[in-house]
Amino acid sequence: MNRRAFGTALAAAVAAFLLGAYLWLPAPTPAGQQPLTRLSNSNAAEFAAAFDAAPAGHRVVLLLSPT
Repeated sequence: MNRRAFGTALAAAVAAFLLGAYLWLPAPTPAGQQPLTRLSNSNAAEFAAAFDAAPAGHRVVLLLSPT
């Protein structure tokens, strides 16, 4: 493998690692806001209770699908 191909492969590997870390590490939230969580079957009831807790406030649910 020549030097240029090695450099390109190394740069691609580092970029893939950084992108994966950005997508999978928890995101910081503003002060006073609860931390972000992933919705699953085990915490669906907790989500519903938190969603219904403030009926006077604005509520938004964003569902993303990888397909």
